[in-house]
Amino acid sequence: MIFQFEVVEGNYEKNLEKVQRMFKEHEPEKGSIVVLPEMWSSGYDLSNIRDHAFHDLEGVKDEIEKLAVEYGVNIVAGSVPNIKSGDDVLNTAFVVDSSGKFLHEYSKIHLVPMLKEPEYLTGGDASVETFDLLGDKAGLVICYDLRFPELFRDLALEDAKVIFVVAEWPAERTEHWLTLLKARAIENQCYIVGSNTFGKQPNGTTFAGNSIIVNPFGEVLAQGAADAEEVVEADIDLEYIAEVREDVPIFKSRRRDMYKFL
Repeated sequence: MIFQFEVVEGNYEKNLEKVQRMFKEHEPEKGSIVVLPEMWSSGYDLSNIRDHAFHDLEGVKDEIEKLAVEYGVNIVAGSVPNIKSGDDVLNTAFVVDSSGKFLHEYSKIHLVPMLKEPEYLTGGDASVETFDLLGDKAGLVICYDLRFPELFRDLALEDAKVIFVVAEWPAERTEHWLTLLKARAIENQCYIVGSNTFGKQPNGTTFAGNSIIVNPFGEVLAQGAADAEEVVEADIDLEYIAEVREDVPIFKSRRRDMYKFL
């Protein structure tokens, strides 16, 4: 279940209230997964991002853990500006399970030149890793990372069955968003869950909406509108992955000895 909503730039309290309201209105099924978008706590108020940053996720982690326990769901908690040490602000995503246990965090390693992220943020210094969610392996990347297929292949080779992409993806590149998400699902034969925001920010950037869930064959199971608050949800059948990989055995056909980047 993806919560697609319009982020209020620079206002954590209002954005948290939106998230809490959506939980209350939509009451996700116990044991399910809820996904939030990138930078949902502050939006792209980059010139003031240090003021919006959490310190080692302090505060926001507690709020997400409370929601996870209250509703009995697993939460891929999008990402927030975060300071782990020193003065560097990272773009950090994290995951908690239905008991409130902290499962995973990842800080975005590819910063977006088009949105001037490198001027205000520091890229993460650790690459992607899988984490256990509901008894299977999953992966998590952030927005611009979608353009780097190496990350997805790394996760797929570590047996990630589902890869979550949390984003604030601009509307002017909507076709890239949709095409790349489908491509990552097809080439890695896994489920891809893309969570995005919508609406126009004060800096003039309009986000694309179109949150989407894609199966391992590249078929769209559910897709949101470009400009509406909504929940995007679908059932995921992990057994279908083995069927697709048997029919089109790309992993068995790989020629590692021929790949220069390795």
